[in-house]
Amino acid sequence: MAKLTLIVQSSASNQKRSIDALTFAKNAIKQGHEITCLFFYRQAVDHAVAQTPAENETLIQQWSDFKNQSGTPLVVCHTVAERIGIDEFHPSFQATGLTALSKAIATSDRTLQF
Repeated sequence: MAKLTLIVQSSASNQKRSIDALTFAKNAIKQGHEITCLFFYRQAVDHAVAQTPAENETLIQQWSDFKNQSGTPLVVCHTVAERIGIDEFHPSFQATGLTALSKAIATSDRTLQF
C-alpha cells in the first residue's frame, strides 16, 4: 500500500473542504494506506487554534478523534500560525515547520492537497 502525505490548505470555516480531506484520510487508512503526515498549511492553520470557535468545535473534534484512532500526526505550520497571531495550539495538533512537510513528502509515495 502507499504512503501518503496530505496537505490541508482550506480554513476550518470552509468545513466542506476540511471534511473532504478527513473523509479521504479515513478511507485511505481503511484501505490499508499509511498517512505519514497530515499537514495544515496556509489558511488551514486555524484548525489548530487552542480556543476553537463554537462553529468549528465538532469539526476539530472529528480531526482529534481521527488522530487518536489512526495515530496520524496532525501537524500545523508554526510560521504561518505565528504570522496570523496564533501562539497557542489545540492539544491534538503539533506545531512545526516546512522542514517536517518536506521530509514527509520525501518519504511518501504520493502527496495530495485539499
